[in-house]
Amino acid sequence: MEDRADIAVRAHCLRVATWSSELAGAIGLSESERKLVKEAAISHHIPEILVDDRAHARLLAEMRLEAAWEQPLVPNDVRVVLETLWGRRPISDPAMGKIVAVLEISDDFDQYFESEPLFDDTDTPDQCANSSVAAMLSYLQVPSHGDVSRVIDRLPVFPRAAREVVRQAMNPNAGPLELEELAATLRGSFASPRSHHIWNHSLDVAEAAQMLALNCSITVDPAQAFLAGLIHDIGRLAFSNMPAAFLERFHRLTDGGCPAIEVEMCLAGRCHGEVGSETLEQWEFPPDVVEAVRWHHHPERSPLALTALCYLAEFMTDTQEDLPSYIRLNTACRRVGISMAALTELGHQKMGGLESLRFAG
Repeated sequence: MEDRADIAVRAHCLRVATWSSELAGAIGLSESERKLVKEAAISHHIPEILVDDRAHARLLAEMRLEAAWEQPLVPNDVRVVLETLWGRRPISDPAMGKIVAVLEISDDFDQYFESEPLFDDTDTPDQCANSSVAAMLSYLQVPSHGDVSRVIDRLPVFPRAAREVVRQAMNPNAGPLELEELAATLRGSFASPRSHHIWNHSLDVAEAAQMLALNCSITVDPAQAFLAGLIHDIGRLAFSNMPAAFLERFHRLTDGGCPAIEVEMCLAGRCHGEVGSETLEQWEFPPDVVEAVRWHHHPERSPLALTALCYLAEFMTDTQEDLPSYIRLNTACRRVGISMAALTELGHQKMGGLESLRFAG
């Protein structure tokens, strides 16, 4: 059985392959070069001795084993790329230089996001990571900051009547009927068919957040937790209205295994949490809810228990929006006062009390 470390390395290699292919296309490499860099990315973490045929044969001989295959483990052109990447052979021509640069940038870029939970406000990522992030943004970024702001401005104005429903739902005595009315009021903002899956996921997170608020040792208003969970992905609604060029590149990257958060940061310079918080500020939502939405994928950046609770609710619903992080999960659990075992137990409890508000499919 494949262990967790092997699974993580394989997932990293697949992401790097996807980033490499997209970046290679953006800088104008040929289709064959694009295919080559993708194949090299998939293999870039295999042990170097397995790429060196002579060293591999010598190892087998010393172990008195015979090779189980006649073909080399990687094709010769992929081996040349990997040996150049590892510094074992010089860059042969400008095309090879571009291929290796694309692979290095993509690898550094993905590792930057893998290590991001380790950073605090005083940390500065190394210069190599900074330059790779800057390079990736410069070639793949589609909209400008102003483009994203215009999309936010085009979202429907939050109705005055709905604001009153939100106010009533924030009453400490609010019960299931008030919360269901709140959900019914917000449902219309997700009426577009391409937003239905976002809404259905938001219902799951709202229920999970409310359940967590009722079971954690830190006091968090269950109604506020429900509201934060319900609108935590409002920024994804804005991104779903981006121009076709953005959406096409976004789906290519996410379909290739790159997490949505990473892709949003690359293509737009900010994630749906940040975009959502800007939207909610315009809609005059409570400040704590705005902050929780802003950092619901980065609980280490907010002192609020509500932020950590939203992160855990996302975890309970098994979304693939971000890279898994034990550090963030542990940070969030400690902040709301719940053990990993209790979180797992809650995750096994059945939800789905808002079925009438879900969109079909």
